[in-house]
Formats: sequence, structure tokens, C-alpha cells
Amino acid sequence: MDGTSDPQTQTIRERGRFKDKIALVTGAGQGIGQATAYRLAAEAAMVAVLDRNAETAAETAASICNSGGTAVECVCDVADTDAVAQSVAFLRDRFGRIDVLVNNAGFDRPGGFLKITPEDFLAVWSVHLLGAVNCCRACGPVMMERGDGRIVNVSSIYGRVGSKGESAYSSVKAGLIGLTKSLAREWGPKGVRVNAVLPGLTDTPTIRDVMHPKFKETIIAETPLARVAQPSEIAAAITFLASDDASFITGAALEVTGGWNL
Repeated sequence: MDGTSDPQTQTIRERGRFKDKIALVTGAGQGIGQATAYRLAAEAAMVAVLDRNAETAAETAASICNSGGTAVECVCDVADTDAVAQSVAFLRDRFGRIDVLVNNAGFDRPGGFLKITPEDFLAVWSVHLLGAVNCCRACGPVMMERGDGRIVNVSSIYGRVGSKGESAYSSVKAGLIGLTKSLAREWGPKGVRVNAVLPGLTDTPTIRDVMHPKFKETIIAETPLARVAQPSEIAAAITFLASDDASFITGAALEVTGGWNL
């Protein structure tokens, strides 16, 4: 697992903020989701690594287990309502509960608004927003039965400010913020906290593959910290919101952007 030899990570693991907790992370095969799965496992959670890519899900789970953590892989497309329900039922039957849900799964189909087809919009909406809805609907009742649960939705700063050429992505990320605040109001009295993180530009495989270097350089130039985020830095914010350290925080939309958008 990345970083397990780092003394700081060892200290975190010994502290065990998520000891005896069951955490489900979607899109955990790479990028922010993978970093979050690693961080939760390092802090003693049992992590369900959910991804529609069987190979990357297995690799992430194996990496966690080989480093002394506990993980199980779940191969599932979050846009498939029945498949999500079956995966959550499997986890509930095996572990008895789900304490943490991180809705991270997503992808992008960039382009000018009039150039993106309705099918493109539907595909992006289905994974980002319907996927989060499916997971919340499946996990929420399990959490409310115990009177305790933590949900973190991975939105984006583009969900707050928008971006040219990113209308599909920006719209679903804005929807996740709305979903976060609505569920926080509805489920807070039942012991479930719901928050969102809004990452800025992050060094993920997707960004490395599709973003033009000049666009990346422009964003960095407009960022006070003058660099992109590492997935582990977004994971740190996610695990904070999912932990007892954030016990009186719900409905928050935490920007993790290095100061971009100030």
C-alpha cells in the first residue's frame, strides 16, 4: 500500500481512527478512490474496494491486504441499481453493517456543450449522480438502522464554478453538492452525516491522459500553492470528513483546491 513505510502513516495506522469500521469506496481502482481506500485501510478500516474494472479492483484490494490491511473487492457498475443493491447486500451479510460510504466513481466526456451528445450527458450523469444515488439508497438504510453513518461525496470545484468544455461533468458535480445538502438535512436526525469534497486539479491517471499540458499549466499558474494536488491529499480530506474528528460536520462542501477559485 502506498506510503505504509512512511512514519507518519504508521502513526496514523496505530491511532486507528477507523478501527472496526466497514468502509465502501466506489471507483477505488485508481486515482482518488484508490488513495482513499489506501488511507482508510491504513487507519484500520476494512475496505470494500468497488470498481467496474475487475482487474484494478483486485489490484487495489490485494495491495491493501499485502500491506497488512483488510480489504475485499466488489466488481460493480454503480449506474446499475440492482447490481449496487446486490453488492451492498453481500457486504451487509458478510460484515453486518456499513459505516462509511465514499461516492467517488466517475469519468468525463469533455467538449463544447453543443458538441456533446445527449448520450454523453446521460453516461456521465448515470455514473456520477445516479451512481451516488444508488449507493446512498442501498447504504443509507443500513446506516440508519444503527443510528450512525458517514457518507462523503466526491464532487469538484467545477460543481461550484463550472468550466468551459465541461458542462456534463460540472452539472453532475453540482448535483452531488445538492444531493449532499439534501441528505444531510434529511438523515442528520437519524445519525448519518453527509458531506462533500470539492477537489481542484489532481494528478490522477485520467488527468495525465486527457488534459492538455497548456491547460494544466494555466490552472497551476492560477493556484496560490502553484501545483496540482496528489490523490493522497484529497483522500486525507475525505477520511477527515468520514472520521469522528468531523463528528459535528454535515452538509459541508469542502474545497481542496490549493487556493484556486479564491
